[in-house]
Amino acid sequence: RHFTRFLFFCFIDVLCILLVAVMRLTLTAPIPAASTISKTYDLARLLQSKAGEQLRTYLSYQGSPFSDPYFSTFQLQLNELPKALIKSYREWYLMSDETRLKENYKAYAVYVEYLQLVLDDQEELNPSQADLHKMLATTKANLQGLLSNLSSILSSMGFETPVVSDPLSSVSFSASAFEKKIRGYIVCKEYGLWMDRTVHDFIFLRSKYPA
Repeated sequence: RHFTRFLFFCFIDVLCILLVAVMRLTLTAPIPAASTISKTYDLARLLQSKAGEQLRTYLSYQGSPFSDPYFSTFQLQLNELPKALIKSYREWYLMSDETRLKENYKAYAVYVEYLQLVLDDQEELNPSQADLHKMLATTKANLQGLLSNLSSILSSMGFETPVVSDPLSSVSFSASAFEKKIRGYIVCKEYGLWMDRTVHDFIFLRSKYPA
């Protein structure tokens, strides 16, 4: 009888040890998206490091006043472009993973189309500036990779990838040369602000879901 009780408690002890081990594994095991989150952070940092150079290169080829020292018109906006600015740190910090990821996805789905528009404009306005054309095309290609990563993360976490309607449906293709230059400036400027936000978003997500 005592031996039976001994075996019973040994069995309970083994079950407890196994349960604790499983709980530890569950708490420490990375989620399936963790590796892609880490890679997306690395890509975002790379794009962030190049965004300022792209804006400066763009301005240098547009002539005065764009190429003038200290040119800046931060108050100019395009209503069709998603805004990177968030009202408060608290609002950003409390954002759900789903909202954070979807806002990034929707923003870059729009910027991919606008970067192609800016590239088309620059091939018309500055046909000999191959370095600028290559820079814009490379940024667009990298953003397509970023979108693919974001879609993969959303899917791995059980979220749907947002459907983004055509952002260029209301764009005027009869814009003047000056209007096209302004439009390109705003796109490059706002894209840089979004890259800053994305890096912060993925610093947060990477710390939350370590690979």
